[in-house]
Amino acid sequence: MDAPRIIRARIVYMIAILLLIAEADGRKTFSCRFDSRCLCMYTKHNILKSDCSRKNITTIPFIPENVENITFTNNRIQSIGNGAFKSNSRLLYLDLSKNEINRMAPDSFVGLDKLETLIINSNNISSTVSISNAIFEPLASLLCLDIKNNHHFAFNISTLAYLNTLKIDFYEGKTYFGKEYKTLKNLTNIDLSGYSGNCRMKTLTPRAFEYVSNVQHLDLSKCRINFIYKGTFKDLRYLNFLDLSDNRCLDLKVFKNVTNDLLTTSIKILRLNKIRQTFALNTEIMKCHLQSLRNTSLTEISLDSNRLQLVEPGALIMLPKTLKKLSIAGNEFTYGEYLHEIFSVTVQEVNISYMGMSHYLMDKEEPCDKYLSESSSCGKEQPRYRQNMNEIININTFETYVNGPMPVLIPYQMKRLHYRHCNIRYYFPEITLSNNLLEYIDASFNTFYDWRGPFYNFKHLKFLDLSNNFCSNVSEIFFTGMPKLNTLLIYNNLLGFVLPNDHTGQTFSSLTVLQTLNLANNRILRLPVTLFKSQKYLRMLNLSGNMLENINFEIRHMTNLSYIDISDNRFSLLDVSFTTQLDDLTNHVRHLTVDISGNPIKCSCDSIVFIEWLTTTKVHLHNMFQQECSSMKMYLNNSKTIYDNLKKKCSSYVTTLVVVVSWMLIFVIIIIGGLLYRYRWKIRYLYYIVKSKHQGYVKPLQVDKHFLYDAFISYADEDETFVHWTLLKRIEQEGNIRCCVHKRDFVPGNDIATNITSAIHNSRKTVVIMSHSFLASDWCLFEFNMAKMESIYSRSSENIIFIVFIEQLSSKDLPLNVLELVQSKSYIEFPNDEYGDVVFWEKVKETLSM
Repeated sequence: MDAPRIIRARIVYMIAILLLIAEADGRKTFSCRFDSRCLCMYTKHNILKSDCSRKNITTIPFIPENVENITFTNNRIQSIGNGAFKSNSRLLYLDLSKNEINRMAPDSFVGLDKLETLIINSNNISSTVSISNAIFEPLASLLCLDIKNNHHFAFNISTLAYLNTLKIDFYEGKTYFGKEYKTLKNLTNIDLSGYSGNCRMKTLTPRAFEYVSNVQHLDLSKCRINFIYKGTFKDLRYLNFLDLSDNRCLDLKVFKNVTNDLLTTSIKILRLNKIRQTFALNTEIMKCHLQSLRNTSLTEISLDSNRLQLVEPGALIMLPKTLKKLSIAGNEFTYGEYLHEIFSVTVQEVNISYMGMSHYLMDKEEPCDKYLSESSSCGKEQPRYRQNMNEIININTFETYVNGPMPVLIPYQMKRLHYRHCNIRYYFPEITLSNNLLEYIDASFNTFYDWRGPFYNFKHLKFLDLSNNFCSNVSEIFFTGMPKLNTLLIYNNLLGFVLPNDHTGQTFSSLTVLQTLNLANNRILRLPVTLFKSQKYLRMLNLSGNMLENINFEIRHMTNLSYIDISDNRFSLLDVSFTTQLDDLTNHVRHLTVDISGNPIKCSCDSIVFIEWLTTTKVHLHNMFQQECSSMKMYLNNSKTIYDNLKKKCSSYVTTLVVVVSWMLIFVIIIIGGLLYRYRWKIRYLYYIVKSKHQGYVKPLQVDKHFLYDAFISYADEDETFVHWTLLKRIEQEGNIRCCVHKRDFVPGNDIATNITSAIHNSRKTVVIMSHSFLASDWCLFEFNMAKMESIYSRSSENIIFIVFIEQLSSKDLPLNVLELVQSKSYIEFPNDEYGDVVFWEKVKETLSM
């Protein structure tokens, strides 16, 4: 369903609700006592009104005297007997239309001396036998009589002195306004239209309305008139409304006859729509057609659907200065010299819609009498195609007119322009208007697919409708020349391809006084936060029928906003930032209404915050009784119940979630802790190696594996005497082996761990002097583990640790990592005898020299 139909449906719905409320306010309907099939009600003026329509009633029941308004339309009543309304002296309105009445007694309306409106159209009243000439005499106060759509019958209404409106059928040779109408001085409105009745009158002569000279409103539309003679309307000096529309055989040949007669009338409104055949050749308005109108007080003229293509130069200036409204819709106008005269026309409203529209091929042409004609002072009306060939550039190309060096000329006083359904396919280039007072433009239902602009000199424009134009691009400068625009309707386009890219809000930045913006059905997926940054005075925003999945644009500054329609989109909830803005606006706006119907709203733990907002907000949420949760069989007008259910459901869910997450976190911490503990020495080793290399203390190993030291001696301070006075003497002085000991060779100023790691890395072997003191020292164990890591990760698992036991230690005294190495690798014990001492030192020298 398109946006206009949706909007109309909603308007009708709201009106119906208001009517029901109004009806319930002290004007409740009830079954009528005189006939239970009828409904009665008291109006606000305490008038008893009865509705007996469509009740299958066949006879008129007795009607109480206090009834003042009654309708029997669409029943099966066949006759009206004598005295049927003799007790209804207070009756003011009687509708007997669309029944089967074929007989009326002479005294059928006796008693209705105060009746003001009588409607008996669409019945079977057919002959003089059916009706008495004096039947209307009792209706002394009658103001309006409608007897259309009955077979022709003769009647006398000369006694209806106060009658001002008469609606009757009009038949040539049978119906005429005779001398009896001369007494009806108050008859000012005559409706003979074939749209609502039967009207067949080939010709109109000066005698047609001779005795109804006081008529002011005359409707002769769709009467199959072929010709109108001069003088037909000449004596109708009070005539201010004349409708000759849909008399397709008239053509322009009678145009001058009609306009000449109007000189002596009080004409204000003239309608000459479709007075040519649907598929006739295009034609031209001549000066002689309009010259008589110049001296009239005409305010409105309508020439729709007349196959008009050109206007003779000089014809437009013949239009009266009093003309305010001009309708020329449904024609075939092309470019011509007459366009340069437009500026001088004083019209305020112009309708040029439906130009170039196609017609139904099976539409039957109205049969015309070709012999009914009269010479015209315009002479032989031949279209000036040859002499205007250079001018006839179809206005549907648009480019010739708008891209010229001069501004586009329009009537200076024109305030409203209707340009709908013109089948024009073009882009909007830069356009500058001549000086104007233009306030309203409706250019909907065309194909203006690209709005480039800008538009200049639209400084008075307040209303712009560009809906249904298949537009997929609008430039950021298009609206810059419309500073007073307050209503912008651009729904049913393809602006979803361009608006999401306007992150700075330039497109609408110049529309600072905009109050109504309709962007419905534009296939918009998202909108930038600052798109509407300049719309401080916006009152109505319609974004329905798009594909928005998230609403987060700024509206906080719109302190006059009263209605937002975001229905029929794709979001499942409203973001907290947006609902906060809505709540903030309620502090400034008395009645803020938001329509979120037609969206896949979720009622789950993920949306519980949004559901809670629905229960607490002051914002009026429209159509909530039509909005169902996608996950529950409940409507959002029960949001409090939904929230309570979700609160219970989600609270247990949250507890479970917290417990599970906590256990998972503990498990992860344990795993990470275990891994860190498992590889603690590797991590520490790598850390210090990297740190040492970064600081330049550890040099990379050379290919030939020449080390700075042959051995790093790892020992406890308690074993210092053995190391310095025995070990170093034997292997350094006697064995020429370079050793690194911490008290002698560590670099002052560096941290101990870095010195240890660097010394082990730069030594071929690490000699561990194992003792109880060694095992009790944290630094000694650190040196042992660093040497082990060096062996694994830097020496490709080469055995670089050489353990020397200088004390007796059992297996239970050794840590697991030391015991593991002792059991898998060789070690040596320091002997206590002289002979063993010699062998011991030789083995040490031999091992450290390898």
